[in-house]
Order: sequence, then C-alpha cells, then structure tokens
Amino acid sequence: MSSDAETPLSDELVHALQHSRAQAFCHDIVMDAIDISMAFDRHLLVYGIEGLFLLETEDASWRQPPSRVAWIPAGTHVKATTIKQVRCTSVFLQRDFAPPLADDLLVFSASPVIREMIKHSRRWTVETGSGDDELERFFLTLLDLCRAQVHEGSEFALPKARSPELNVALQHTLSNLAEPIRLEDAAGKAAMSPRTLMRRLSSEIDMTWGQYLHRARMLRSMECLARGTSVTQTSLEVGYTNMAAFSTAFRKFTDMTPSDYRAQF
Repeated sequence: MSSDAETPLSDELVHALQHSRAQAFCHDIVMDAIDISMAFDRHLLVYGIEGLFLLETEDASWRQPPSRVAWIPAGTHVKATTIKQVRCTSVFLQRDFAPPLADDLLVFSASPVIREMIKHSRRWTVETGSGDDELERFFLTLLDLCRAQVHEGSEFALPKARSPELNVALQHTLSNLAEPIRLEDAAGKAAMSPRTLMRRLSSEIDMTWGQYLHRARMLRSMECLARGTSVTQTSLEVGYTNMAAFSTAFRKFTDMTPSDYRAQF
C-alpha cells in the first residue's frame, strides 16, 4: 500500500495489507471528511452502506452512493474524498486470487444477492481470513456475480480530458452547470470551433457534449442532495428550472427520485 497522506485505515488493517498472506478478507471502514490519495497492493471491492464517495484517477472521476460497489484494481492510484461521511464494507483480494473484474476503476449497482454476500463476507476478517476452500469458493462466486454487473460501471463516471484545450472546455462546462450553457460557449472558451470540440470529445472521452453536460449535471445533483440541499435548490444549481423534468432525469439516472435519494443521507 502506498499513500500520499495520513491514512484513515487502522494500524491493524495497514499491517494486514502489508503482511497477511490471506487470499481475501473483509473490513468495515468509516471515513469522515477524508481527502486522501493512495494505492493498494490488493484488488479492492468497496460496498457503500452510507454516505457518498468521490473517487478520482487520472482518467475519470466517479461518485459512489449507497448500495453501489466500487472495484479498484490493485496498484490503481486513487484520490478518495468523502462528500458525506462514508460507512462501507471493503473486501481485499490478493492480485492472483482471480482474474480482475476490469483493468480500471468502476462503480456499479449491487444486486440484492451481492449485497447479502458482502454482508456475509464479514465473517472473514483481518484475523480470520485464510486460504480455506470455503473462503475461495465464496469469494470466487461473489466476483462472478459482480462481473455480471460491471457493464453498468460507467454510469457514475465523468471522464477527464487528455488535452489542455479540451480540459478548458470541460472545466468551463462544469463551472456553469446552473446556466443555459451551449456547446458554442464551451468551444469559444477553449478557442476552438464547435466542430473541432465535437471531434475532440469523440476522440478523447467518447461522448458528445450533450452527454457530458447531462452526466455532469446528474453527478453534481447527487453531491448537492447528499449534502442536504433541497430538491428545488438542487435542480436550479444544475440548470433545471422545471422540477418535473429534473425529477424524471434524476430518477432515470439513479433509479431513485431526488427525494428518496436525499433521504438516504
């Protein structure tokens, strides 16, 4: 494990990550007002119970609300920020325990079966994790179930630009989510033509500007609601003057109404 800041992990867990030979083990973690950057030598499954994480790599940023699972491949350098105090259950897996779910970080929905299996995995703790046959069968099954879910992993991700010019356009977009911003505005800010901006978006982040704007608004609204902002104020802060339209868009994006989502926090 490597870290750029003081870790919120217990000394017991840090020692286990560095020295334990267990193929897999589970650990509950509570994080409040954390802004850290670290990489683990093991693969990591993080199941969100409460709160909201912002997870960032060089390529993208993800929001992880409750009932979602983050897959973090071994060696991936991740910056983690708690938008709202997080309580999570984390499963640590040796690199060679099983083929990785994906080469990159993902956040995906947890089915009821996955949620129950992660709860059950708590029996294999830092102290009791071992290489017995039951542990191996259990965690291999859990990974197989997660593998079927990872196709949804891009929903809560916001890709990052690779070029300085596109980064200017995207940052301008993010800074004006409450406004009726247009593609032409973002292109002009980056000294590009709208057509050039569209080509850059396609080649660098594989999205149209409209898709990026919509996803940015939905992810921002998730953060606002988690902090306790009212549904009405949130809709205005992300550029919706029509509450019904905002509620429809948010429910389609998260499978929850804004009010139900906010109530989780």
